[in-house]
Amino acid sequence: MTLAEKQATNVAVAATGPKFIIVIQQKGGAGKSTITVNLAAASGRSSVMQNDIEDAAVVAAGIDPQGSLEGWADQVPEEALPFDYLVTRGKVGILSELRDNPSRKRVIVDTPGFMEIDPDAAWGDDPLGESRVADALREVLELADLAIVPITPEWLSWAPAEFTIERILKPRGIPFIVVINLHDPRDGDTALDKVKTWIDQRSYPRMADPIRKYKIHAHAAEDGLTVVEYKESGTALRAREDLMNLALCVEQAL
Repeated sequence: MTLAEKQATNVAVAATGPKFIIVIQQKGGAGKSTITVNLAAASGRSSVMQNDIEDAAVVAAGIDPQGSLEGWADQVPEEALPFDYLVTRGKVGILSELRDNPSRKRVIVDTPGFMEIDPDAAWGDDPLGESRVADALREVLELADLAIVPITPEWLSWAPAEFTIERILKPRGIPFIVVINLHDPRDGDTALDKVKTWIDQRSYPRMADPIRKYKIHAHAAEDGLTVVEYKESGTALRAREDLMNLALCVEQAL
């Protein structure tokens, strides 16, 4: 499908189907799964996203063949989960079936790191290579209305973020937001300022403030919690603020 055809199709389904937000970064360890689950929770709790019908307005989806998102969501009590979830395990076609479902408003997709890159792909050509994961990625890229690209203050995450933007998102005309993730407030502002400068030098749109690194996030999957269910504390409030800011940023970009 050409870019023009994709845009025409997206316009046709916009009035009835959901918006697809993909969380994508070539490098693993940037916090894609944590962002996906907690953004779905924050969005699902929003009054804007409430449905009067049985299906939840927000769906969290995972395409990783390992199904890591399912393990987290299964730990959360059903009554505390403000979104539905599905895991494709790399099977193509499942997510596309949601496109014309009027009961869904947002589908937030967690993607795996993609290392099977075609080293001989010319600039502008698809570098994803041939694999089950690559095919699953191509499907969500066709569906995407917006991409979130997490980047951390760690220098090693910067080049993979740039590759994701320049080689995967821009050639497909997919709007994106860079989100600084895993910023440890105890480290001060030096590392944070460096990564902000790097992003701004490339004129990449970014969320103004970072998502801060807290232990409460690291233990959430094991404890069966999302950010909207953290036990009340100062840290919980700040963690929730970060994800609500991201949800607002996403809505403004759509």
